[in-house]
Amino acid sequence: MGQASRRFSFASVSLGAFAAGPAFLVALGLCALIDRPDRPVALFRDPDIVPLLMAMTLAFSVVGAIIAFPLATLGTMVLTELGRDNDGLRLPVFWTLSGAFAAGLPLYFIADDRPELVAAFAFAGAVAASISRWRVRWGD
Repeated sequence: MGQASRRFSFASVSLGAFAAGPAFLVALGLCALIDRPDRPVALFRDPDIVPLLMAMTLAFSVVGAIIAFPLATLGTMVLTELGRDNDGLRLPVFWTLSGAFAAGLPLYFIADDRPELVAAFAFAGAVAASISRWRVRWGD
């Protein structure tokens, strides 16, 4: 594929893929809070937890990017080509919902007893798809 035929930027796809890991981590934390609203959540005041959280965020960014980059690239290529013929498929909300369904639906059938994982993967897919659409251009 030559540079002239490409209508999306790998920079936006890479940024979306790197954002998928921390988005997954945030969504998993929010799902843990929502799962049991009657139970209080203990907040640690230990200063050693900050470097641990930073290391976890970095690890999730790298691992999430490795997992999300091929899928984000494929999804961006498909949605870019579909958007050439249909203006409705160019809308950011369509890209967000497509990312959520593409990431969450397979996990729904695999781990249907763990809805927090399905929600976290769907949120990460939605974030990655939204950011991947950032620099897509259609030549009208």
